[in-house]
Amino acid sequence: MKKLLLHLFVAAWLSMLLVAFGAIPSESAEVSRPTTGPVKVYVTIFIIDVDEINSASQNFDANVYIQYRWRDQRLAHKGSKSIVRPLDEIWNPLIQILNQQSIQQTFARRVEVFSDGRVVYRQRAWGTFSQPLQLRDFPFDEQTIRIDLVAAGYSPEDLSLTIDNGSGIAPVLSIPDWSVLDWRTQSGVIETGPENTPVSTASLVVDLKRHPGFFIVKVLLPLVLIVLMSWTVFWINPQNAGPQISISVTAILTLIAFLFSMSSMLPRLPMLTRLDWFVMYSTFLVFFSLIEAVYTIRLANSGDLEKALLADRVARWIFPLLLLAMLIHSFYWMS
Repeated sequence: MKKLLLHLFVAAWLSMLLVAFGAIPSESAEVSRPTTGPVKVYVTIFIIDVDEINSASQNFDANVYIQYRWRDQRLAHKGSKSIVRPLDEIWNPLIQILNQQSIQQTFARRVEVFSDGRVVYRQRAWGTFSQPLQLRDFPFDEQTIRIDLVAAGYSPEDLSLTIDNGSGIAPVLSIPDWSVLDWRTQSGVIETGPENTPVSTASLVVDLKRHPGFFIVKVLLPLVLIVLMSWTVFWINPQNAGPQISISVTAILTLIAFLFSMSSMLPRLPMLTRLDWFVMYSTFLVFFSLIEAVYTIRLANSGDLEKALLADRVARWIFPLLLLAMLIHSFYWMS
């Protein structure tokens, strides 16, 4: 053990001597910034495609092309042709995608170095990016997704990011339930980390609008039909207690099963969306139709059939008006 420690000490001592005399290049010389002032890095962000926007998981899947361009005079060389070098062998700005969750990089980690010292790094990233969504107006909502790049480990005085030409999005995206309203680029300074350290940032922001057709056909229309089914008790003679109770209970059980199938559409939000208001009102209407059926059955069994029939006639008008008011509140008054 003593011999091993002695050998390690001698090896470390010899390595320091070789670095001091220039036989081995030091690591600090390799990773130092190209200039003493701020390094300007020009960034191109282009969204090739968006595969999915997941409201429940608060993220989206995208295929993104990213290009970084900066100048390092230490890499200038003779000749008109560019050369290719591994990214890890030269200084690079260590730019990170701030909102990435799980991505794959498909291009090799190599840079193209031109004779005048210009360095270009190109990368294609595909995967999942986190994105907090504002779901209060779901499913008639508009959302914003973004790709945020930050220069990790450098202050804005050391390195600045600037949006370069070529940034944007593809004309057609693989999200049929969304349409693009607008897109824009942003650059500036944000504070990150527990110490609120300022870093330079560059972003591509896309505004989207959801198409509610799927939810109207698959969610709202079936829900309205369940509510209408529960109202058939108003046209059944209160003396026929069996069919009235059977229809009301069936409507409630159908609604419960339908609510379970909807639970995976959204995350556990601390507020009610437009769809949540509609579902809550529908649940109340189905439950109140059961209460009305029990009430009329009790009146009929006690010999007050005329009063029970009158209650049914009034319910035929009151409940549709309540449904109309529910629709107005959920999808118009809340806007």
